[in-house]
Amino acid sequence: MKYATGAFESKEDKRDFAYVPKYTKWQGGKRYSPKDIEDQQKVGICTAISLTQQARKATGTKYSADFQYLLQKKFIDKNWDEGSSLRSSVTVAYKYGLLPEKYFKFNISRNQPYSKYIKELQKITDVEIEALLKKCKKIREYRSVPVDRDLMANAIDNSEAGILVRFALGKEWWTAPIEPLRPPKVFVSGHAIIVSNYTGGSQRVANMWGTDWADKGTAYFLLKDYAPTEAWIVYYK
Repeated sequence: MKYATGAFESKEDKRDFAYVPKYTKWQGGKRYSPKDIEDQQKVGICTAISLTQQARKATGTKYSADFQYLLQKKFIDKNWDEGSSLRSSVTVAYKYGLLPEKYFKFNISRNQPYSKYIKELQKITDVEIEALLKKCKKIREYRSVPVDRDLMANAIDNSEAGILVRFALGKEWWTAPIEPLRPPKVFVSGHAIIVSNYTGGSQRVANMWGTDWADKGTAYFLLKDYAPTEAWIVYYK
C-alpha cells in the first residue's frame, strides 16, 4: 500500500530563526501513543497535519489540518498544487495561527483524490476564511534546527512535543519490514513527520498514516544510516 506524502524541501531563507541549544540533561523526549496519531489518508497534506498533530500533543487542543493546509496554499505557496513545505506550515501558524477543529464546520473528506479534496477547500469563501482567522491561536515561535544528532536530541528535550522534520523517502516506508526506517533506493517523495523521542543513535517518529502503519503509527530510524533533510522546533505556549 502506498500512503500519501506531500512535503517539498523548504527553500533556504536567511530570515529563519536558528535554534539555540539549551543545556539540559538527556531526557529522551516523549513517545506518541496510538490516540495521538492522525491520518492524512489519500491527500498530500503532511506538512499541515504533522503540525496540527504536534500541536494537539503539546496543548491538548485538536486543530484543523484542513484549514491549516488551505492557508498554506492560499497565503504562502500561492498555488493549489498538491503538497507544501514545512516552512509554509510554521509560517502560517506564526502569522495567522491554528484553528481549533470545533470551529471548522465544513464536511471535507481526505479519503478521495486530491483534485476533489482541493476543490472542496476552494469553495470556502474569503468571508468565511476571515471569520475563522479570528478564532485562530498563533504559535509563540519557531526555529530551524540543524540536522545533527546532538542538536536534534537537545531540541527534542527542549520541545513541547518533539520536532518537525522532512524525510526523502521511497517505497521502503510501506514495504515490510518497515523498522528501522531505511533511506530510499529510489526517491519517491518528501514527507513531513514528527521526531518524538530518542535513545542513543535511535530516534522515533510519529507519523500521520493512522495506527495500522508500522508500530501503531510510530517507527524508529538510526541517524547514522538515515537523516532528515530539515528539522524545525515549534513553541506553542
